[in-house]
Amino acid sequence: MADDGTMAAYAANIDRYRRLVGDMGGNSMLPRFLDRLPKTASVLDFGCGVGDSAARIQAAGHDMTCIDASPEMAAAAKALYGLDVRQQSFDELDDVASFDAIWASFSLLHAPKAAMPDILARIHHALRPGGIVYIGLKQGTGEHRDDFGRFYAYYEEAELTGLVRAAGLSPIAIDHDETAGMSGKIEPCLHITSRKEEV
Repeated sequence: MADDGTMAAYAANIDRYRRLVGDMGGNSMLPRFLDRLPKTASVLDFGCGVGDSAARIQAAGHDMTCIDASPEMAAAAKALYGLDVRQQSFDELDDVASFDAIWASFSLLHAPKAAMPDILARIHHALRPGGIVYIGLKQGTGEHRDDFGRFYAYYEEAELTGLVRAAGLSPIAIDHDETAGMSGKIEPCLHITSRKEEV
């Protein structure tokens, strides 16, 4: 399901993206995500990019699994942090009750809206009971391509919350901020952390 235009844009700009991630200093939501984990958790970075978040989660003592559709991202994560990355798209996730937590930081925004219910169902299946998932996206409406040709799906809070609940996940935190990505444009962001209920 990986979008060809998005993959091509990252392949052509991988060095620029690596510098951007380094300059940004990481996702500000990560410390709170780590605070919600058990002492030693099995964590999936779902769309790990160049691996900066996965490296921090691993350094905090957790067992990491990394997935990304881009071979260039996978290679960068290996080169920068020694991470082994499963190269696969979101719709290929088929793990069952394998993870205590899933970190999806500005990755699922590259999936079409029509695919989001299935992706969230896969996340639900992949989580253990009581497990949490963090999703960071750009806030807004519709689907668009940026100046680099990358595909983006934008969500408002009520829309994303409804999809998460429909997948059997319960929101436990919703946050808003803004950031400038590779395009340099400041855009509003939406962060939602949810829990799979215990059975």
